[in-house]
Amino acid sequence: MVTLKNFLPKVYSLLLIVFTLNTMGCYSRPKKSGLLDFMNISNFVSYLTGTSFPLNVQVNGLTNSGTLVVELALTGEQLTFTAAGSDTFTGVFDPNIVYTLTIVSQPATLPTQTCIISNPNLNLTFASTTFVVNCAENWYKANVSVTGIDSTNNTNLQIYNNGTDLKTRTSNGTVSFDVGDGLPYNITIGAVPTVPSTHTCQVVTSPANGTISGADVNLQVSCLSLMKTSVAAGGFMPSTKMMTFTFSGPVTGCVLDSTGGGPPYSAGTASGGPGVTYVGNNARIAPTPLPWSFGALTFPLQVNFTLTGCADAVAAANNGAALSVTVRMMDGDVYFVSDTNGDDSNSCADPSDSCKTIQTGVNQCSASGVCSVFVEGGDYIISGTTSPISLTSTGGVRLLGSFDPSYSIQNMDITPTRIIDNRTLAQCAGSTLGTNECAPIMISPNGMSGDTSKAHVVQGFSIFADETKKFSFGIRIINGDANSYSFIFGNYITGGQGGLGLENSAAGGIRGAIYLLNSKSNNQIDTNVLKGGFGADTSYGVYNYDSTAFLFRNRISGDKGFTSAAIGLTSYNDPAVAIINNTMNFRQYSDGTVTSTYTYGIYSYEDSPNTKYYIAGNTIYSAGASGGSNYGIFMSGSGTNAQMTNNLIMAQGPNGVCATFDNTPSINATFRGNNLSCAAGTKIFVAAGSTNFSIFCGDGTFNSSGLCLVTTAFMNDVLTANRSNQNFISTPTFNGYPLTQPWLAMTPSNGGPCAIAFGGVETSGYLNSFDPFYKLDAVIGTPVTRTTSFGGTTPSGSAGYTIGAFELDDAGCF
Repeated sequence: MVTLKNFLPKVYSLLLIVFTLNTMGCYSRPKKSGLLDFMNISNFVSYLTGTSFPLNVQVNGLTNSGTLVVELALTGEQLTFTAAGSDTFTGVFDPNIVYTLTIVSQPATLPTQTCIISNPNLNLTFASTTFVVNCAENWYKANVSVTGIDSTNNTNLQIYNNGTDLKTRTSNGTVSFDVGDGLPYNITIGAVPTVPSTHTCQVVTSPANGTISGADVNLQVSCLSLMKTSVAAGGFMPSTKMMTFTFSGPVTGCVLDSTGGGPPYSAGTASGGPGVTYVGNNARIAPTPLPWSFGALTFPLQVNFTLTGCADAVAAANNGAALSVTVRMMDGDVYFVSDTNGDDSNSCADPSDSCKTIQTGVNQCSASGVCSVFVEGGDYIISGTTSPISLTSTGGVRLLGSFDPSYSIQNMDITPTRIIDNRTLAQCAGSTLGTNECAPIMISPNGMSGDTSKAHVVQGFSIFADETKKFSFGIRIINGDANSYSFIFGNYITGGQGGLGLENSAAGGIRGAIYLLNSKSNNQIDTNVLKGGFGADTSYGVYNYDSTAFLFRNRISGDKGFTSAAIGLTSYNDPAVAIINNTMNFRQYSDGTVTSTYTYGIYSYEDSPNTKYYIAGNTIYSAGASGGSNYGIFMSGSGTNAQMTNNLIMAQGPNGVCATFDNTPSINATFRGNNLSCAAGTKIFVAAGSTNFSIFCGDGTFNSSGLCLVTTAFMNDVLTANRSNQNFISTPTFNGYPLTQPWLAMTPSNGGPCAIAFGGVETSGYLNSFDPFYKLDAVIGTPVTRTTSFGGTTPSGSAGYTIGAFELDDAGCF
């Protein structure tokens, strides 16, 4: 067979033959030639095309005029030598076959010489066609001592003398080469051991070559190498654990780099003076005491571990190269879950020793310590013996999903982690709200004592509630205390997979993405897609019952049901609520079949006015009501204190109402800078006075009479002008953008961000501590800070600040 390795050199020789044959007019054929000449040329051409090769013998050192006879085992042909030189066996031979040469008789003439074949078993290739025989009066040893091979290795280290004489070892020890007196030796390394990982081997003795002079020579090879680190490059390292460099043999003398700056941050700069200790083949790096800390820097951090000087008594590890690994250090312990490769009997502490089920990974976390659980992509079905996921520790569990098998890349599109609730009625009845509703994840944030480094976190999952149950949700957050925290970020959570339940079959039921129950913990729900379930009496994206909730930058929607709302709230004990920069009801916008009797963006009931209640910068869409009305904001119960600013509210159809108040808002409430795009007859409705404020006044207030007098303007009986004006009306257009992304429709060609995205008021006087959250908008490319408009149109009655949930950085407008 012709290979690229041996073919190219032959091409040049073949061209030489063609040239010779074409110039044979200058060639005089010897007498008695003919068939023999033809056979010789045929053999040479056969050699050039890779079908066969010659076999040569090279004899070195034969000086006593004795007779050396060697024999090729395959054919029995013998070659005779009386002096150093070379000869060739008759014919040509197939490549990639091992041919064996033996010595039939040694030279007997005095002084007696002994001849040894360096490579008696020759694998014939284009590059290796010659047996080498060395002869000498006296023979000595070139001894090569090998150290640093890992004790678990079972692969060969190849050591060559003069490029042909090969010895192998799989473990530490000595190999010896026979070298005649006066003959050269040259020790080199071929293949290296590869178990448990590839070794770096070197000839330590310098020089590694020379000439034998009446005595043995001793040389040293070191394979001392780094085999692994306890956390692989790019992996997640718990701050509670030491970093371990494992070598193929014991080392000492390692120096930990402490260069400042970063990221990545040098491990040597950590608090506690990190040092190196040695146990067996391990160099362990840790501060005194653990855990790791980097002063004012907070986890997660990129941390680099670089060691130099690691060596044994023979040589430096890895030929003296610096040994470096950069990891992602996490606060607390770290565990790993894989539905594909995991086993719940494993330790879960390493990707190669992962758990199979998520709750088993969570169970490894200590009751009071911070802990991170990384979940590989896959489908995790909550059913049978697989328990629902419960986050209850006082240290906080960070549950992070959608990782590739190496846990180095998180991608919800390519390697999604799907958590699906599929329990039987016996396993979860889901018959009574507040008692036995079903959810695959339950969070109870307690006992964190105001330590903001502790929180229950759920991030990077697609979570599906059981749409066949009467009361079912994706996540339940229950009974948290005011000094504890939960953080739901970057997930897709739905009250069901869609269409599995029968429409309105579960009378009185609620299916939603997130349910908060009596939880006074600081519950931040940020940058998620949240969808209510299909077919129950009520479909909520988020249902908040008397709980503290901060909803930032989410896409939230109800689905088909008797009542549908993006957000439903019921308050009795003054929970803090902030609803900022969200878009609501994308399902109704994108699918006209998503209908209900009543549709709401926000449905809110306050038994007594909440002290801290903020609704700002949202894009609220309401449509699909078949019997009742489409409401943007519906405030029931007591007169609200809510600060409602800079919202884009669209309540569609003749039954569309932008905002309804069962009772006149309190004097502390605010309704300013909102763009109201609703039915002509109903902009704002205050039920307490049965007043429909449908007339837009030039100062941005609304009126019921058309006279636009201050005394009859919207809510002016309880709100000063600067708490109820500068609202405006401008119908947004959504042409040219995906139906599921209406917030991207603010383009100059369609009225644009100058007319639609701007119009609100400065919010610092109303949103208090939430103002910075409002002013850091949701991400389109990169976050941008809300500002007043520069150029373009500022709608009548407005102050020109950005409104709605999303801001488009368009050069044609600012």
